[in-house]
Amino acid sequence: MEEHKYRYLQSFLPRVSLSLEELVRVARTWEENARNCYAEDVKLNSDEFVKMLVVDGSFLVELILRSRYPHLRSENDRIFGKPMMITDVCRDMILIENQLPFFIIKGFYHLLTPYYQQGTASVLEIVKSHFSCFLSNIDDNMCDSEPEHFIDLLRSCYLPLVPIRLEESTSKFYNAPKATELHNAGVKFKPSESSSCLLDLKFADGVLEIPTIMVDDLTESLFRNIIVFEQCHCSDKSFLHYIRLLSCFIRSPADADLLIRSGIFMNSLGDAEDISDVFDNICTEVIFGRKFYFQSLSENLQSYCNTPWNRWKAILRHDYFHNPWSVASVLAALLLLLLTFIQAVCSILAL
Repeated sequence: MEEHKYRYLQSFLPRVSLSLEELVRVARTWEENARNCYAEDVKLNSDEFVKMLVVDGSFLVELILRSRYPHLRSENDRIFGKPMMITDVCRDMILIENQLPFFIIKGFYHLLTPYYQQGTASVLEIVKSHFSCFLSNIDDNMCDSEPEHFIDLLRSCYLPLVPIRLEESTSKFYNAPKATELHNAGVKFKPSESSSCLLDLKFADGVLEIPTIMVDDLTESLFRNIIVFEQCHCSDKSFLHYIRLLSCFIRSPADADLLIRSGIFMNSLGDAEDISDVFDNICTEVIFGRKFYFQSLSENLQSYCNTPWNRWKAILRHDYFHNPWSVASVLAALLLLLLTFIQAVCSILAL
């Protein structure tokens, strides 16, 4: 990867009309602020740290430029020319330990000559555009404020625009029922058509609306790194609660298969067991508190499952009214019983 970074640095230098020495001097003015962005002391001396800023910062800006403007890529581009390579690069970009302060990315972007900036979108828009090409469920209209780094940006793309209020857990219904249990109680799963925010789940009249979730090779890594960032640096842990709710729904491959068939999950991994494993792995060693954003939703779902009439209706629908032939058979049986009853009554009256 270091070889690719140096190649991109060589391509980046002509775009800023600066020599390498001048670029290093500019980056050195950012060193103190950049060090303050890390929770722990970076074990690099000044020259090593500035070198890291220059190499990584120029690489990332060159990468997102080529992502947005394909004509900037050369014929022998060793990253975009290989689909698996760009996927691996994206995976590295979403690791929490690889995050570079966003103001460094912005600073290198603003060093570009007017030819590359005139008429182009902001660096924030270009970064969101890049990730939306390689990561699923990214809504690039959800975040307009400057993030701390890429993980902070991606997390913001999943959260609702209006901050959510957490509810203290006071009842025994702490976790939501699993998907198959909900199905057996008559709950219908429906992909949400009214919202692109993943956290916008709604339950009414026996229908649970869930925004469609794309699951691919990068999903597990992305979700785990967002959770790590939330747990360590965010007071608002909305995304963590969302993942917890999904893990309640998916407790087995059968649950995952039901959500796939319902259109909730778009699976690019393989089979239902792969999705089940993804959410098992994401929640491994994750500690959840007593407050839960989806507490009311969980209680409503559990209450629906505990209502006998809902289960009876579901049994009738699943076992006796799941196709026209079954309906015809049941109606014929009821008609036969009715005729038998009438015949018995007539026989009694005739005595």
